[in-house]
Amino acid sequence: MATQIHLLPLLLLAPTVEAQWCVPTTAVPYAPTMPGITQVVCNTIDRTSADIEDYPYNSYVNTGLSTVLQKGGTYPVTIAFTIDEQISPHMNLRIWVDFNHDGQLDDVGETLLSVDHLSGPVYNGQITIPNSVATGDTRMRVTAKMCSHGFHTLPTPCDLPPDPFGYHGEMEDYNVEIVDAVGVPEMQRATGVYVFADDASTVLNFSLVADAVVHAEIHDASGCQLLVGTTQHMAQGEQHLVLPALPDHGAYSLRLWLNGEPMTVRFVR
Repeated sequence: MATQIHLLPLLLLAPTVEAQWCVPTTAVPYAPTMPGITQVVCNTIDRTSADIEDYPYNSYVNTGLSTVLQKGGTYPVTIAFTIDEQISPHMNLRIWVDFNHDGQLDDVGETLLSVDHLSGPVYNGQITIPNSVATGDTRMRVTAKMCSHGFHTLPTPCDLPPDPFGYHGEMEDYNVEIVDAVGVPEMQRATGVYVFADDASTVLNFSLVADAVVHAEIHDASGCQLLVGTTQHMAQGEQHLVLPALPDHGAYSLRLWLNGEPMTVRFVR
């Protein structure tokens, strides 16, 4: 009896293509006390660390952490860092995102945060994801680097060309998924927002319809930021945040970010 041979179809699988982001080999720490990043907060990312984590080999860290960012969304960010007062009392901060997925982080529009000459220890700001960028998984790089007081050049995503005095600071990498903008679901909203302000404190009361990442700021009538609350993960239900007292009586606005989506409530103290 003849043996039957069954020929299975040959499946040709396309190779998985992933961007290869540079590892800054020139970022070599000069001492265990070299300044670097101690905390990064962005959306669901909240990472606390030592300032230099890989001494004496490199001041670059691939954290492996990730978050989802929506096109058109604005997200509060917190970067905490240390300084070396004897060499450079200030640090320069950058956040880059590889929006076009080409493995580079220095194309036009990929610098989301650029602030210089900060004495620390904590910077609070925000980033906005452009509506025009591609969706999908990509890389976000955060850095805190010594400024020109220590004769250093401005930060670049991979220290190219190399800083002649060394990349004195730290770089941290995060994975981000860029998704299309959608209507803000009602479940991301807060209800019953109320601000109680007296000479002792400023208390924000509200109810979350679902769990959310919450960030709060209070501005005066001219738009100047006066108070800022720590970004927190909060559970569904009644919540409150306690901030320091406002400096005077007058009109103010509360800016409350829920999962990266802002809402504004005006009030009078």
